[in-house]
Amino acid sequence: MLKNWIRKDIVLCVAIGVNAKSADQWLKYAESQMRGDRSHSEMTMTIQTPNWNRTLEIESDIEGKKEALSTILSPAKEKGIRTLRIENNMWNYFPKLKRKVAVSSSMLLASWMGSDFTNDDVLKASSMAEDYSHKFAKDEKKFKVIENLAKSNSKVMWPRIVTYASKEDCLPRMYKYFDKEGKLKRTLHFSAIKKFNGHKVPTHWEMIPENDKTKKTIIDYKSIDFNIKFKPNHFSQMNLTGN
Repeated sequence: MLKNWIRKDIVLCVAIGVNAKSADQWLKYAESQMRGDRSHSEMTMTIQTPNWNRTLEIESDIEGKKEALSTILSPAKEKGIRTLRIENNMWNYFPKLKRKVAVSSSMLLASWMGSDFTNDDVLKASSMAEDYSHKFAKDEKKFKVIENLAKSNSKVMWPRIVTYASKEDCLPRMYKYFDKEGKLKRTLHFSAIKKFNGHKVPTHWEMIPENDKTKKTIIDYKSIDFNIKFKPNHFSQMNLTGN
């Protein structure tokens, strides 16, 4: 049975240009599909707790691995709040207060807008393919399991992440995040694969914190444009504040 699975994996992955024997190639392929070189996306983020729910509509722009800009479109209370990242620098802008606030690197693990996603998640400040070393672990049913360990010279928030990738399309279906003590802190589930500009992307994400499984945050992508071209000053503090 195991030999049959291995053969099937190789056939499927060769068909999409991925070397099934290399965990590095699986991660690079997944990241190229999900991130691309640049993108403009629109999504909803729903924060669910036992006592209340809240939904945000968000617009996100990403250029490479060093620039990102997110804008809240609704509800009215948060409309216009923007977050900008340029390399390792980050700022929040609150239009009602006309105030720009610098975010320190120590705040990358802080919750973004009260959700179970962090600043690092929303702004894609780290790259799984580049910032981690990868190796296959024992398969689990229909998943290839990949151990991702932070490289010594990388500045990432999570020292260890375990990827559960589908054997059918090589895309992740689950990430498990572990802290420095080796404790599982949260799990991110992926589903609803759709194609945008030739990229296959999971469009339904559910982040569940390990310390309180009655809570979760759901992201649903409505659209993603990987062919977008941004103006030269799009990722700038001037554009962040509109001044």
